[in-house]
Parts: sequence; structure tokens; C-alpha cells
Amino acid sequence: MKAPDADSSFLTRRRTLLIFSFILLLRVSIAGQFRGNFDSQSFLFAANAAVHGENVYTSTNRYNYSPLWAYVLGALWVVAEPNTGFFVLLVGLLQIGFDAGSALLVSRIAERRLALSPGRARRAALLFFSNPISVLVSGAQGQFDGTAVLCLLGAIYWAMDEDFARARHRVVGLLTLSLLVKHVTAFHPFLFWRRIRRPGLSDAGVTVPYVVFLVSFLPFVGAWRAIARNVFLYSAGVEKGAARPGGLQSYVGLSSATSAAFVVLFFLAVAWIVWITRSMALPRACLVLFLALLVFLPSYAPQYLAWPLALGALYASPLFGLYTALGALWHSSESLQLQWPVQIAPYAGWVAALLWLLAEIRRREDRPFGGAITSSA
Repeated sequence: MKAPDADSSFLTRRRTLLIFSFILLLRVSIAGQFRGNFDSQSFLFAANAAVHGENVYTSTNRYNYSPLWAYVLGALWVVAEPNTGFFVLLVGLLQIGFDAGSALLVSRIAERRLALSPGRARRAALLFFSNPISVLVSGAQGQFDGTAVLCLLGAIYWAMDEDFARARHRVVGLLTLSLLVKHVTAFHPFLFWRRIRRPGLSDAGVTVPYVVFLVSFLPFVGAWRAIARNVFLYSAGVEKGAARPGGLQSYVGLSSATSAAFVVLFFLAVAWIVWITRSMALPRACLVLFLALLVFLPSYAPQYLAWPLALGALYASPLFGLYTALGALWHSSESLQLQWPVQIAPYAGWVAALLWLLAEIRRREDRPFGGAITSSA
């Protein structure tokens, strides 16, 4: 029997629902004021291509994902056409809905998988849903990284089920869908593979998401050069002008010839993180990998800051708060062109991510936000 706590006394279901509803209205109002940006225009190009049966990778060089998202955009454009403003709003509302789903999953993971009290689970969900970075990325930037994170959270939830054999196919399916939506979780399936002290996916189970991801490009194979350039090499930062240097690379002025060294460093860092997190609870292992991606990825965009927020809410700490504050200030000045008394450069966000990463790696036990030590990994 769980002992009562202050969070459960204050954050009753009714109060939580009221707070959640207020945040939801705030999110929707922000999305309603958003008039679109460069990415929104790119989404519209992809939507038009999908609606007219064109090859999205040859019709525009501004589409950097698997085909699935283009079809989603096409469906939204069918509803909104010819009103581009309504199309932008629908994209934002869709992302807000997915973020709401992520908040629910954060609560479920906290209470049912990490054994937190209901009040603490609700607080973790609200910490994510009210996070200003998440609000800005979905409502004021129209980005859909949260969709892939939602699928990852679902995979984590089912992977921690007591009857893993029964849930295995759901885990594989959700990891596959996460990659198909947006491959920001491209390395996370490895965290589900042969874990210490918990059952993990087999070799075949880990392979399926990557096979399906590659197969999804087969109908567009004639555009393989554009796919390689815009999908697979874009985030690597090796295409001149394709992306801005991120993480550690942003601190050093380098020629394009030496960018390959940072790509190698990135893959080595990912492999190391996958290895050292095998005994961690799965939610924290996924959080650590997201933080490592932010630090070592050769490129960056403001929406990347949203990646660790849902999982970070489970293990909230002062560094989570520092990351949120610096990231929100930078994102608002970058995307909304807000002029703050003190301008925050992207470097500050990477420093916060690095400090948060080092702190999470040093932890020897899984101590969820406000809770006792668990050994549910």
C-alpha cells in the first residue's frame, strides 16, 4: 500500500484536470496565433505532393523524413485546402493532441511502471505538458518531434509490462511507428535489446523497425540520391549548408573536411551510451540517449530541445529546470524573435544538456522524480 504524500493531497484528479485544461487552452491559443514559418511552407509542399501522387523527394528538396509524415500532411491539406492558415493550425492542433497523449503516458509510466504515487505521477505529467519548450515547439513552431516521442513512450510502457512476451509485438510496432513518423528515435530501439535484469527484444525484434523504415522508401527509390541527401545525410551535417553545427561541434570552428571526425565521435558516443545504460530503468536510459544526441549530434534545430522533456519530467531535477529555462529563452528568441534583456545563445542550451547528461550518467540507481529508489529495470 502506497503511503499518502503531499502531491496526492494537492493534485487530486479534479485539480489535475483543471490545470491540464488551462494549459491545453493556452496551448491552443498559442497555436491559433501561429501563422506559419519556413517549415510550415515545407510541410505544405510535401502535402501537395502527397495529394497529387507525386514523388515527394523529387518535388521538393525540403522534405527530410520518411514518407508517412507526407501522407499525414496530405490528409490535413485535403481538409484545409485552400486555406493555408487552417492547414498550419491543423498541424499545430495535431501536435498538441499528441503531446496530451504523451502527458498521459508519462503519468502511466510513473505510476504503473516506476511505482510513484498518483499525485507524483500527475505532477510529472503536468511538468511535461506545461513545459515552455514543448509548448513552443508544437504550438508556436508547428514541429512534430513529439509524435515520435509519443510512440517511444508507448514502447517504453509496454516493454516494462510484467508479461513482456505478451507485449513484445506492441513494443516492436510502436518503435517502428516512431521511426516512420520522424527518425529522431533512430537509435532508441537498441536500448530495448537484451537488457540486464529485464527481458529485452531479440535481434530480429530490434531489426524490424529499421527494415520497415528502409522498405518505406521503396516506392520512391528512383529518387534515392535525394533521399540519401535530404533524409540520411541532413542531420549528419556533412551536406554543405544543410544544417547548422550542433552540440560540441558548435563550439569549434571547423572545416567541412574535419566534420567527419564529429560524425565518428557521434556514433562512438551513441554506442557507449547504449552499452552503459543496459542496467538502467528503460525510461532513464532513453532520457540519457536523448541528452547524448543533443550533445553529440553534428547538427541542430530548435525543436531538438523538446526530445528529452517527457522522460525528463519523470526524473526532474534542478538541471531539468536549468535546461528548460535556458532552452525556452533561446527558443523564444530564435523562433518568435523575442528580444530578452539577456540574449541566450544556443551554446547555453548545449551546456545545460551536457551537465544534465553527466548528472544522469553518474546516478547509480533509478530515483524517479520525488520517489524512492526502484529497481524496475
